[in-house]
Amino acid sequence: MNMARLSNDVVELIIPTHPRYLAAARLLVGGVGAPAGLSVDEVEDLKVAVSEAITNVMDHAYAADQPGTVVIRYRPAPGELTVEVEDTGVGFEADRLPSSTPPQPGPEGGLGLYLVRELADSVKVESAPGSGTKVTITKRRHG
Repeated sequence: MNMARLSNDVVELIIPTHPRYLAAARLLVGGVGAPAGLSVDEVEDLKVAVSEAITNVMDHAYAADQPGTVVIRYRPAPGELTVEVEDTGVGFEADRLPSSTPPQPGPEGGLGLYLVRELADSVKVESAPGSGTKVTITKRRHG
């Protein structure tokens, strides 16, 4: 793949909020991350981070009786891959997110975003009540 062209490529996947589609999102991380120049370990870290972000959508964005979708955009550039995970669910006050200290998991989880931050080089969360959420995750090649 031509690395100059790579920076203009965007791969978009839209999946229902059902766990059986998580594997497709993970496979695309590898399919897009390797040509961007990420190592096997970096791709694996990003697969886990993206899985956690999508699982958060499945667990929190939509009411149990409301079907929803997740839009995943893969934006490769030479030496890095940025993945956006976006929903149109209930949203939340992003400025009230906990700090980067490890949370105490409760009955509803609580480690998802912490793991995303630990495994990625940068994470941006955009959300507001009633307007959905977009999590932008970037992993860069190291070494």
